[in-house]
Amino acid sequence: MTLRVRARPTWPELPAAVRGAVERALGSRVTSSESRAGGWSPGSADLVTTAGGRRAFVKTADARVNLETVAMHRREVEVLRLLAGGPAPRLLGVVDARPWFGLVVEAVDGRHPDPLAPSDTRLLLDAVGGLPVAPAGGPLRRIEDELADAAHGWRRLREDGVPLPDEVREHLPHLEALAARMPHALRGDSVVHGDLRVDNALVDPVGGGRLIDWPSAVVGARWLDAVTYLLDVRHLGGSIDGAMRHPVLRDVPAEDVDAWLSVLGAYFLDSARRPEPPGLAGIRDYQAAQGATVLSWLLERRRGY
Repeated sequence: MTLRVRARPTWPELPAAVRGAVERALGSRVTSSESRAGGWSPGSADLVTTAGGRRAFVKTADARVNLETVAMHRREVEVLRLLAGGPAPRLLGVVDARPWFGLVVEAVDGRHPDPLAPSDTRLLLDAVGGLPVAPAGGPLRRIEDELADAAHGWRRLREDGVPLPDEVREHLPHLEALAARMPHALRGDSVVHGDLRVDNALVDPVGGGRLIDWPSAVVGARWLDAVTYLLDVRHLGGSIDGAMRHPVLRDVPAEDVDAWLSVLGAYFLDSARRPEPPGLAGIRDYQAAQGATVLSWLLERRRGY
């Protein structure tokens, strides 16, 4: 079992203007830093400590390397302002030193959950169950609008003649029908993280689950993040036996869960065949592997009915 790891620019490698903006946001000079390698962003990710002992987490990106990463950082700023803490870290400052952009958030003490430990999985599902209701008129899009195009991924794969395993091709009509249920199945009023994986989660020292990296947040059914988290646990070799009986999932209709898995499978496999974005080497192989994990879980569930 391994987490996603990639090389990033480290704190000493950032432009002086970027480091200066961070230090102004924190009110003191940064005296030490530790780079974090998990995740897919090509930008920096550093835990920093100031001369006054203040700790913070800093994420920055260069628009010349990957413009979408900068856009994601800007979206995350909006989300963190909306959440104002709770399951998410508090926003401490924004760095706008074009072409660089970034954010400074509170340092959350903790470790990434172990996908092989059912107790850690329970903690993260507990955290998902505590996600707040999204305020009316807020900046977040509804999930059925955000993923409307992704739900058509199966059709595109079929029409383009993309090679698929025989079992998948045999079930394509049913997979398309499941994905078409998305507007009804995924609708809700909760803030949804939208990209909850093991490397976007932490277990704090008092045994609480925390959710980090929020640029993909949407409004939808509260249980959606629980399924995507379990998908990653399964992908990383962990067991999800019993997890579907957690309170955040146990009353969710099986067809709704399957609709979500079908949308995810369509998204991953349709995306995996496209050219890699700048600065994100390996993302398409990862999406193909995630798509295979979705399909194995979904087909296993369907055979069990």
